[in-house]
Amino acid sequence: MRTYLCICGQPVFFNNSVCISCGRAVGFDPFSKEMRELDMTGEDGVLQLAQAETPKKRGLFRRTPKVPEPPRYRFCANLHVCGCNWLIPADAAPETLCPGCMTTRVIPDLSLPGNPERWNRLETAKRRLLFTLLDLGLWGPGAKLQTTLPLVFDFLQNLPGQQVLTGHENGVVTLNVQEADDDHREKTRLELREPYRSLLGHFRHESGHFYWEVLIKGTHHLDEYRALFGDETADYATALQRNYTEGPPLGWDQNHISAYASSHPWEDWAETWAHWLHMHDTLETAEAAQCRTNIVRPKIDPALLCEPGQKPEAEHQAFCERISHWVALTTLVNELTRSMGQPDAYPFASGGAVLKKLFFIERVVRGV
Repeated sequence: MRTYLCICGQPVFFNNSVCISCGRAVGFDPFSKEMRELDMTGEDGVLQLAQAETPKKRGLFRRTPKVPEPPRYRFCANLHVCGCNWLIPADAAPETLCPGCMTTRVIPDLSLPGNPERWNRLETAKRRLLFTLLDLGLWGPGAKLQTTLPLVFDFLQNLPGQQVLTGHENGVVTLNVQEADDDHREKTRLELREPYRSLLGHFRHESGHFYWEVLIKGTHHLDEYRALFGDETADYATALQRNYTEGPPLGWDQNHISAYASSHPWEDWAETWAHWLHMHDTLETAEAAQCRTNIVRPKIDPALLCEPGQKPEAEHQAFCERISHWVALTTLVNELTRSMGQPDAYPFASGGAVLKKLFFIERVVRGV
């Protein structure tokens, strides 16, 4: 996530709708991918881009330059119902949803206790995923990737005799709203013996299944995918049942980013995709904040990414430098969370086989 400054000079953050320092309205414009500082226009709900005051210049025969009309916006209609701070054009109707909120197809029953808060947390995590996809050109206004398969979300809850399973099918990501509750998520994490389980992690993982359909299935990438991840035509239900009854195979950590990734090639892709997004977003945030560490970066041999007899090229070297930075950064973050008495923020390690998978995903995304 990038660092943004309000026109008053104080920082504003991606989820802010008001500058805490000066009280000015701020919001995220998905078309420019920037936070905007806004002033009220006096019209119903319409705001315009705030402009810093500049000293007036006086002089004989000096012409006053024509100042263009500042862009005008209004907030998404979900501002006061689920905290959405995304902006839409001023000529849109007040009940118009932003591109991000339009991806939510089903919302929880807000008449039930706790569901308004759960929906807010779900949408907050979803917006961060969508920002990254927007930034990568994979989704949203001006996306480089064009697809007829929509990315939409259903937020459902358990009913008597009907349990909602988080998953993806044909562009629809379904999330059980209970995943927004810390106690439920931690209970499930312990039951499944997972080192890490987060709401944003769910969104990133399930988006991986969507982008497998869009970026890999039926494309020239499929053969290389199968060489790295395995044959996805293996029976999926049988593979998952085996994983839950028998656990991961011995030595799974030599080839997979997580134990669950070893259950089936589809899950291996989705888990690796999620971790690539973790890495991309965290490194961007650290870079925007000019975060530096004196922790020694490990030296990663670019040959690990190459096929036998292949000579490493510049892209191999650049990726290894990113991974080296990532390892040093997550080492620092883990030490900081330990200093606060908290578990590791990133309890994972990546061997050579995992690095090749991450590198494959990077090349696929950069090639869009």
